[in-house]
Amino acid sequence: YQIYNRAKLADMDFGTFTVDGKEYPLSFVLFEGQWEYEKDTKLRRAAFEAFSKKLREYQHTIATTYQTQVQKEKTLATLRGFDSVIDSLLFPQKVDRDLYHRQIDLIVEHLAPHMRKYAKLIQRIYNLEEMTFADLKLDIDPDFEPKISVEESRQYIEGALSVLGEDYLEVVKRAYEERWIDFVQNKGKSTGAFCSSPYGRHPYILISWTERMREVFVLAHELGHAGHFYLAQQNQNIFDTRPSQYFIEAPSTMNEMLMANYLMKNTEDKRMKRWVLSSIVSRTYYHNFVTHLLEAHFQREVYRIIDDGGSVQAATLNKLKRDTLEKFWGDAVRINEGAELTWMRQPHYYMGLYPYTYSAGLTIATEVSKRVLNEGQKALDDWKEVLKAGGTKTPIELAQMAGVDITTEKPLLNTIDHIGSLIDEIVKLTDELA
Repeated sequence: YQIYNRAKLADMDFGTFTVDGKEYPLSFVLFEGQWEYEKDTKLRRAAFEAFSKKLREYQHTIATTYQTQVQKEKTLATLRGFDSVIDSLLFPQKVDRDLYHRQIDLIVEHLAPHMRKYAKLIQRIYNLEEMTFADLKLDIDPDFEPKISVEESRQYIEGALSVLGEDYLEVVKRAYEERWIDFVQNKGKSTGAFCSSPYGRHPYILISWTERMREVFVLAHELGHAGHFYLAQQNQNIFDTRPSQYFIEAPSTMNEMLMANYLMKNTEDKRMKRWVLSSIVSRTYYHNFVTHLLEAHFQREVYRIIDDGGSVQAATLNKLKRDTLEKFWGDAVRINEGAELTWMRQPHYYMGLYPYTYSAGLTIATEVSKRVLNEGQKALDDWKEVLKAGGTKTPIELAQMAGVDITTEKPLLNTIDHIGSLIDEIVKLTDELA
């Protein structure tokens, strides 16, 4: 993992790319935070091509670090008496294969038609001759997203999360006032956003603030981790604060749901409503149910090869990733040259069976957020008790405390239907605003 991170953050210099004689800067942060969302098709696709070209130069190095990681995991699994790497990695998560495979298989099968419909909507809005992988992150309304400063974000964050009570809101206020959050964009800074919560200390949050409204969802997400571990540490000993990895993304994505509810409740503007709904689909659900879930599908194939005594090289990994993307997007999206290298972009592959847990956590969060809308305080009180429980219960037990039965496929199918209904509403609003 350290070698991967050094190569990604220190060695890879993306320099600039040129379009129509003009040079533009490029880096991991700029590509993932700006160029993927660029509405100028020529610029966006040129950035994707330049970004992919640099990744390709490091594909064999990164493939070797990943091969070393999975072979290490296989060795440890064998030493511990497991026949499969997957069984070995699921054991500490306190879930069985049924939950794991169901999460991947149902989403790939049932979510794909909804997301293809969403991709076709983007293609229609931007009048694209063809929809490509490089176009999938486009905003439904690129000219609308409000600008927001760090100071202004506090009003939205506190407004959305105040429903969780004064003790939770106190954590949020301290995070701003005591500078628990690193907002500044810096060269060499890790991409993405993270929260670290050492026992006995306050949480630390890393984020690169771009002054776009979308960042309030990201910050709400990371504060979800912070609030969760803060409350767990207040109520549990050091050995019982951290729940199963299967559950770890539920509190964070729950905060994104609360943010969406808050924004929808406080506007009558159709354009703003569409922006909120499209943010939830294109970021919250796309990130957790598409990006990370397709990582999980790819990762499962890698572990199957390793369990069969094989090995993975760059060519193998590229083929597995391309096959996964083509299976999900079908003929709705052309998978550009370079899209197969997206396995190089995420550090989650060095963290065991982490990718699939994003959709698992968001499934729980979606069901709980619907309970909050329907039942109000009772649902919120149950959720607070879940946060305080830390790691004293299994994921199934924690979900049951929140009123969700994850031993069946119903919550997952309900969530997929919910995503479909959000997309239908976005299409409807788009037609009304045309």
